Amino acid sequence: MARLLLLLSILLSFSSQAQPTVKWSFNTKDASFGQSASADIDGDGKLEIVFGCYRNDSMIYALNAENGSLLWKFNAKGSAEGCNDVAPIIYDVDGDGKLEVIVPGSCNPKTFCFDGKTGALKWACNTRGSDSPPTIADIDGDGKAEILHGEFGGYVICINAEDGSKAWEIAVDTKSWIQTAPTIVDINNDGDLDFIVGTWNASVKTDNKIYAYRAKDQKLQWTYAVSDVMYHGTAVGDLDKDGKQELVVGCYNDTLYCINAENGTTNWKYSFGNSFYVGGPALIADLNNDGRCEVVFSAWYKMAALTWDGKLFWEYNIPNYKQSFRGAAIADVNNNAFPDVVFGTDGGSVIGLNGQDGSLIFNKNLRADYGDSLYAIDNAPLIADFDKDFKLDVFIVGGHGEYPNFYKDFGRAYLLSIGKGNGPDWLMFQNDIWRRSNICEKKASSIENILLETKEVIIFPNPSFNETNFELTLKESAAVSITIYNLQGQKIGSVDGGILNSGKHILHWKATLGIGSGLYYCIVDIGESKVVTKLLLH
Repeated sequence: MARLLLLLSILLSFSSQAQPTVKWSFNTKDASFGQSASADIDGDGKLEIVFGCYRNDSMIYALNAENGSLLWKFNAKGSAEGCNDVAPIIYDVDGDGKLEVIVPGSCNPKTFCFDGKTGALKWACNTRGSDSPPTIADIDGDGKAEILHGEFGGYVICINAEDGSKAWEIAVDTKSWIQTAPTIVDINNDGDLDFIVGTWNASVKTDNKIYAYRAKDQKLQWTYAVSDVMYHGTAVGDLDKDGKQELVVGCYNDTLYCINAENGTTNWKYSFGNSFYVGGPALIADLNNDGRCEVVFSAWYKMAALTWDGKLFWEYNIPNYKQSFRGAAIADVNNNAFPDVVFGTDGGSVIGLNGQDGSLIFNKNLRADYGDSLYAIDNAPLIADFDKDFKLDVFIVGGHGEYPNFYKDFGRAYLLSIGKGNGPDWLMFQNDIWRRSNICEKKASSIENILLETKEVIIFPNPSFNETNFELTLKESAAVSITIYNLQGQKIGSVDGGILNSGKHILHWKATLGIGSGLYYCIVDIGESKVVTKLLLH
């Protein structure tokens, strides 16, 4: 009976799902690689989207997400060719309460930091050039953030985020490039952050390795040998629930590796066979809401999911042997409370799959919309309600990029409306600023299971745009605090009301910059009791 009900749920969600429609588009002069990033960078209460383009365009664009209008643009060409093949990152680098945009240049070897609101250049740091998405963390404990990314020539650079000065640079393998993002993780639970990178040694493929470094002093912790190049970085999660992290990373030798983070030993491997190189980043999510994590990855023309222990959960063959090199975004897009998988292909399509079984939800052919057989997507999608119409949208960029005849290139970005869903938002490459690709942390269901008490809490306005009020009436004095969580159970805000006397009280909370729209859970602690309520942010 349970399986029958699950099947009916899938069929109903599929049959009621409207096919994507184009809300707006934005023309460029070249393709965009990697993935965009989104946040409210100008403080207007609405999301903006930032992405860079290849050589024939060379611009970094910031668009107003609600309608696709241009907020600002920057030509990264300089005195050299300009190509921006790296996913941007958005962060308040100097602690002034305003967001900045960080973009490493590929052809022009500089890492740029822009004022999010105006696009004014705040600093630029000379590098060796990069295809490596940056990560941000306070790795040295000085209370300030550092930016890490790989470089051409086999190096990893660390940049002081507040002013763009170079903190350090290490040589990982000078016969290779570091294309992967330096994934930030505490590999051995010792309280010190570490970072993980893989090499792209195309000359001697058997020399490629995964490297784990302690971040604060760059001490090598371990290496893991593979037999081919690696382009995208690592997913992080405690898949086997042993209290220690596992690292999931793909290699061009057709293998997806699951590695024990604490010592670099093999947990499991998976391969579809020769030629099924694993290019896109792996992702971790609880696709069937059973409390265990699944791993989603792309290998040539397959998009697939594995169970936590490396067994095939489902597979989907992308039509016409097309691939999804930049990987997927994961969110509930068909409103059935189960996560789904959305990705673009080099055939110019945006595809949504039911996360429970890999069945098709939608397939939107943007190549046909653009009207050119060369239109392809080498870009991963963002997911959010970008125009606040209570429906989810997908943002993605496609086009045609080639070299050396890049003067023939073209591109177009699209915002697609895909209907009602529960999200959560997916607003950057690999989902967070540490590039961990994981939405399978503490589930919202565990929050909902907390015993609800009889005390009532009123939230207004709800939906809220960025300022929220919590009204409660106490019969006696009590300590009151409020903690706000996203759907993965990550804390995103709090209010400490202190000890309140009996009577009516209103506590205020203002969402910080960068928090996306979507559903959130609020736990209100009143003395020894708790109240759990929902908050919708727009």
